[in-house]
Amino acid sequence: MALRGLQGGNYGTLIAAAWSGSGKTVLACALIRALVKNGLRVAPFKVGPDYIDPGFLEAAAGRPCYNLDSFFCPGEALLQSFARGMRGAEVAVVEGVMGLYDGIGGTLRASAAEVAKILGLPVVLILPARSLSTTAAALVKGLVEFEPELRFRGIILNGVGSSKHERLLRRALASVEVPVVGVVPREETFRLPSRHLGLVQAEEMSLEEKLEVWAERIKDYVDIPALFEPLNLSLPPENRSSFPRKRRVAVARDEAFSFYYRENLDLLTEVGAELVFFSPLRDPFPEEAEALYLGGGYPELFAETLSRRDDLRAAIRRLIREGCPVLAECGGFMFLLEAIEHRGKAYPMMGALPGVAVMDRRLRSLGYREVRFRPEAPPSLRGALARGHEFRYSRLLKGYLYGLEVKDAEGQPVETYGWAQGHVLASYIHFHFTSAPNLVAHLMS
Repeated sequence: MALRGLQGGNYGTLIAAAWSGSGKTVLACALIRALVKNGLRVAPFKVGPDYIDPGFLEAAAGRPCYNLDSFFCPGEALLQSFARGMRGAEVAVVEGVMGLYDGIGGTLRASAAEVAKILGLPVVLILPARSLSTTAAALVKGLVEFEPELRFRGIILNGVGSSKHERLLRRALASVEVPVVGVVPREETFRLPSRHLGLVQAEEMSLEEKLEVWAERIKDYVDIPALFEPLNLSLPPENRSSFPRKRRVAVARDEAFSFYYRENLDLLTEVGAELVFFSPLRDPFPEEAEALYLGGGYPELFAETLSRRDDLRAAIRRLIREGCPVLAECGGFMFLLEAIEHRGKAYPMMGALPGVAVMDRRLRSLGYREVRFRPEAPPSLRGALARGHEFRYSRLLKGYLYGLEVKDAEGQPVETYGWAQGHVLASYIHFHFTSAPNLVAHLMS
């Protein structure tokens, strides 16, 4: 089937690997851009709670990337997420997370394999080929036989060193039922820079030229039509609610604040929010804003610039004093604190909440979170449950947890920081609104 043979239908595949760092993001981007260049409407997806990889997938597709996370959105909710992302598209390319079977607490829960099973997607395995020959067959056989309910479309050998290396790998894999559908040579071209939270963000680099090169190369190395199967999904009807009146919600978005789940923004607009995007690094605060959504990102990298935005900080403090709803997540939470300390220097921030965020070299916290809001939380949140994710390299001095009870995905209490009182919800947790419509109600109340 030629690439244009995918037009007019709904096809999909999930790109997975045995472990992180196998090249999933680069090869998924290359595949997406190759399909787009052939006139196909491609919906990009990322399994799990990650914010950074979706930026690359979105750039490759030229349309929003949606997260598919079965912890945030179990069962039918995951189907709804997939349906949102597939609107107007013909082909779905889903990038997995970590290793194929890596889920919560040593189980398949919230793994790429679980998402593939729920959505009925076939799996394509990327196998990093460096230093492998016969052992490749053992690895692939184990992955394929571990979960009989999964369907495997093929194997892409990534980082093959030479034609001799390819022959050795093909000979070893001849005993495996899953065919080799691609061989990508070891090239510096297929690499991306990284930093402490993962890859450098897509908007921070000249990505377009790379995407065009990857798209041309991938057609030579991979049998692209062989990766896909027709989708056979029975999508549940969407449950939409609305609020009595529209509300202007200011949303911080620039190089310092860019971590938002696309579905969160969709859910707000679907209930009547008018989203007004602004840059805390450059723009004045939007006039007539009635609520504020401060997402995560890298405020520590721009702390000096943010510390000089006296006009913006005064406007946001006034908004808070006037009782407008505020939701601040991770980097946005840090912006509301007294200061951010980075590389030994403290930069004053909003001062709306107590505490100083100190950046560390080592990871301070990582994992899924389940939150119950206490009676002192904002009225629309009291007693509600919400799910999210925490990933930070900072610790808090003079800070505390107030108005929230936080546990991990296995129900164990977590030491973290945040504030939920009056009309402000601010914490290190990135929430997914599908898990708690109360969060939408909080910004719209």
